[in-house]
Amino acid sequence: MPLFSVIIPVYRGEAFLKGCVDSLLAQTMGDFEALLIDDGSPDGSGALCDALAAGDSRLRVIHKPNGGVTSARNRGIQEARGRWILFLDQDDRFYPHTLASISEALKLARPGELITWPFSTWKEVHAPGTEPFTRFSLSELGRFYAWGTTHYVWTKLFDRELLTAHPEIRFDESIQDGTDDLPFCNLYCEQLFADAPAGGLLLINMAAYYYETGNEASVSNRLQPLQPWHLTMFWDLFRDYTGRYGVPPRDMRTILRQCLQTLAYGIYSCQTPEQQPAVWALLRDPRLREMLQYMKRHHLDSPFYIAFRMRLPGVIRRLSASSQADRRLLDRADHLDRLLRRCK
Repeated sequence: MPLFSVIIPVYRGEAFLKGCVDSLLAQTMGDFEALLIDDGSPDGSGALCDALAAGDSRLRVIHKPNGGVTSARNRGIQEARGRWILFLDQDDRFYPHTLASISEALKLARPGELITWPFSTWKEVHAPGTEPFTRFSLSELGRFYAWGTTHYVWTKLFDRELLTAHPEIRFDESIQDGTDDLPFCNLYCEQLFADAPAGGLLLINMAAYYYETGNEASVSNRLQPLQPWHLTMFWDLFRDYTGRYGVPPRDMRTILRQCLQTLAYGIYSCQTPEQQPAVWALLRDPRLREMLQYMKRHHLDSPFYIAFRMRLPGVIRRLSASSQADRRLLDRADHLDRLLRRCK
């Protein structure tokens, strides 16, 4: 049994896949297997997977009909043999120290601690300072959120035994727009922390994942029209953080600001008449109203707050467009919201 199973979904990956796999083979710690899940790719990616695996016995290739990245990740979980599971996207890379750093963290981790790490868009990273690891209790998860890694499966270490014991913790294969990470992470953390209420996070204080920004075909570079699960994933996060984990209101500010910004982008991306019913369904959803009421009660600001509160989809679209351009309108809305809160 290898210590780590690294799951790599592959689809139209010829341009980046070799660099991704090479980053694994360059690890300073070699106790791993890599599962290349060829998701029915119509280009030469499947053959490239086979050629790469022929050169190293730690690489395993699984060819399957196309089902999307969620289906590929679930197949990887099913096939994994390692004690611990990691996810790596085909256009990204591990740094040479990644697996060794995670292995060191495992020696320090307490029961119920989720090991996590930052990512970087720089191809080289510097060594950490005097403290290589930082602990966060459950009530400090809101403070940890500012690190920007909460949403992503490729910044976390997953216990294969826990996933095997709980087959309901899987990726939702109906989600095909790249937002499948957070629902999976929410489910996993609910179970992990339910089994160990004194658990928390152990953060590696050095980037251990290289995120490629130059892939124009990445789903993150496309419009992402509003979908029903977008609110659900933030609602689940909000419910868990304020209820299960006891995160104080002051630490919910960043989470709720990002929630509204993400939902606003979903509304901005709904650019056809057929998509407008989904927008109004969101604006009338009682879960959104409850989160907005929470923000009002605890004086948590957002440039999108007033527009969502007053159900103004046109204003929300303009603010979202501003967030991607000169930001002047967005900054004015942010300033106005803070002024109004101070006047109350």
